[in-house]
Amino acid sequence: MAQTLSPGLTVRILSIDGGGIRGILPARLLQEIERRTAKPAAELFHLVSGTSTGGIICCGLVKGMQAAALGDLYAQQGATIFQRSMWQKVSNPAQLVGAKYDPAAIEKILLEILGELSLSEVTNTEILVPTYVIELPRPEGQDGYDVITTRTPMFFKSWKARGAGLAPGEVREEFDFKLRDVARATSAAPTYFPPAQVTNAKNQKFGVIDGGVLANNPAMCALSSARQLFPQAKRTVLVSLGTGSLERDIPYEQAKNWGELQWLHPILSVLMDGNADTVCYQCDQVLGSDHYRLEISLGRNPNDPTSVNEDFDDASPDNVARLERLSRRLISDADARLDAICTELVG
Repeated sequence: MAQTLSPGLTVRILSIDGGGIRGILPARLLQEIERRTAKPAAELFHLVSGTSTGGIICCGLVKGMQAAALGDLYAQQGATIFQRSMWQKVSNPAQLVGAKYDPAAIEKILLEILGELSLSEVTNTEILVPTYVIELPRPEGQDGYDVITTRTPMFFKSWKARGAGLAPGEVREEFDFKLRDVARATSAAPTYFPPAQVTNAKNQKFGVIDGGVLANNPAMCALSSARQLFPQAKRTVLVSLGTGSLERDIPYEQAKNWGELQWLHPILSVLMDGNADTVCYQCDQVLGSDHYRLEISLGRNPNDPTSVNEDFDDASPDNVARLERLSRRLISDADARLDAICTELVG
């Protein structure tokens, strides 16, 4: 394990939702937490967990990046990541074939910020990142009667990459991946980016897609792992950061006539938003007041300057500016709650 915990003490967890360019919101919240505590965010938590854009942020934190730099990365490089070439626009205007975006830009940025660091080299704060494997190196048995699968949820775990908590027959190399590959895997949103192929230290290859399809809010996954990692803890404090609550209507009169193509992108948002809200309910039931959820509405009216386009690939200067304004509003509205969180983290 990365950190020892004396019996009876509190374990602290950070969880960050997926949401593409809307990662600006949790990044700026963490920047404010770092300012108030005068400590790097990674040092404030025993376990950090993020999905998709949240996974990228968590990978940056355990690499030693400051939250301000991560927020600036989204604000300054978002348009580069979510950019279609003229050839893509001309050859595939309706986006019916292939992914919307070339992954080369995001892969280049992930290499620049995360380098060659491996999960096994993360030693100060544990990290848990969900993804979904669409192609395993070989079929695997699952719980149940004679169940064999070639695709399954998978969780990148720093402690297993170092050889801790292994089940009989497991070897640590199977769980050790480059941190940049972890970030690429968890953010491979279907239709937006092609699936990622990542290779572990045992040279096994996995085809993977965005962790948001199973745990867009990974808080309950992190809580479950923390119970195993720190069984001696008397109390658990969970700080869960959203990427904006989706408020845009899906009018019944339109949706009742939709087919596969019309539902394709809305259903991704519905599934991810519904997952996040369900996990919030679960964490509230389990932790009560020790569950600190920070979230804000993105608004419903796109003509309202305080609203934000919920599409997680809208990295236009106008929408980025709206996200920055919304993050400042959230920090102001949650001032007392942020003080309470900071007290928990440094107390």
